[in-house]
Amino acid sequence: MDEVDLALVNALQIRPLASWSLVGRVVGIDPVTAARRWERLERNGQAWISAYPPITPNQANAFVEIECEPGRGLPVAAELAEDPQAMTVDVTAGGRDVLVTVSAPNPEVLSSYLLERMSRVRHLRHVRSHLVIKTYTEGSRWRLRALDQEQLARMAREANDSAEQPAGQPGEEDWAIAVTLAANGRAAIRELAEAASTSASTVRRRLARLTASQQLRLRCELARTLTGWPVYAWFFARVATAHLDETGRALARIPEVRSVTSTAGPYNLIIAVWLRSLVDVQELETQMTRGLPHLDVIDRSIAVRPVKLVGRLLDERGCATGSVSLDTRRCP
Repeated sequence: MDEVDLALVNALQIRPLASWSLVGRVVGIDPVTAARRWERLERNGQAWISAYPPITPNQANAFVEIECEPGRGLPVAAELAEDPQAMTVDVTAGGRDVLVTVSAPNPEVLSSYLLERMSRVRHLRHVRSHLVIKTYTEGSRWRLRALDQEQLARMAREANDSAEQPAGQPGEEDWAIAVTLAANGRAAIRELAEAASTSASTVRRRLARLTASQQLRLRCELARTLTGWPVYAWFFARVATAHLDETGRALARIPEVRSVTSTAGPYNLIIAVWLRSLVDVQELETQMTRGLPHLDVIDRSIAVRPVKLVGRLLDERGCATGSVSLDTRRCP
């Protein structure tokens, strides 16, 4: 990926559905070239746009740490990656063999997944779940920083700044739109209309409402090994409850941080970061604990094999090879 490719991805991180005319003007290329470059990146699995499942009023998420029998981490991760609820799956080195980010539309589906689905997975030695309480930042907000300030401002001017509040219970058409976009984030309106069994005008109206309310969230991703931040690390920390919000917000402002989430469990703050080298893992931990006196990092892990990222199956380089339906309403 050259500098123009990186700028193109950065622009789509800000506005995943932006027209090629706008993207081309910001990046400095014509719209046809912008579309052609994106098609190449997507075809090679180097970059893609996907969507989260619709946010529901009773949304329930969790992190699941799994310890496996020796040599079984990758097969277990590959099996779980086929589940819609297993949004992101990594094989890790450290205190757990596999780390899974689980998403469900309500606590009942989450409980079924954690208690029933996990009981059918072979070769597990230990499973520990951490229910998500609050998200301070997540991967869709992470940026490449390939655009300059003027380019960023031009993209942001047309971005939707509506309040991030769910717009009620999503209907069947909303789910159909979201599931289709999860597999192809720039699917044509006619494709979305066919999937939702409705008209193009209805799809445009529903899509505008879903994205404006943040009930449907799109994200532009790229293979981590191509970003300049090839090391993917997780920190598991404890913070005194009185200082949790201020610490979470401060961590969210660190450029290397991809996600910060408060959880119920032995750690009440879980942090994901992308870094340039393994040495940076220790240096960032030192920086965080010095700057945030209430932060106590208890454990850390390094992702040694990405398996799935928000519905996309990945190869050993982190390139997308396929997708799994993100209709999380029913457990496998």
